[in-house]
Amino acid sequence: PADLMGLPNVGRIGVGLPADLVLFKARNYRELLSRSQHDRIVLRDGKAIDTTLPSYAELDDLLEK
Repeated sequence: PADLMGLPNVGRIGVGLPADLVLFKARNYRELLSRSQHDRIVLRDGKAIDTTLPSYAELDDLLEK
């Protein structure tokens, strides 16, 4: 699909390519989907980023509008 959309550096892993991806510790799709927020590492430009979700209380102001 990336080739059809003219995105030659998307969907590939290689030296010098962007490293934006998500790594999961699931052994199969069933495990992945049953704990979608658990045991994942998100890489942006090849560096792990913080994926800690905010508490619901922190989101209250956004939802009250």
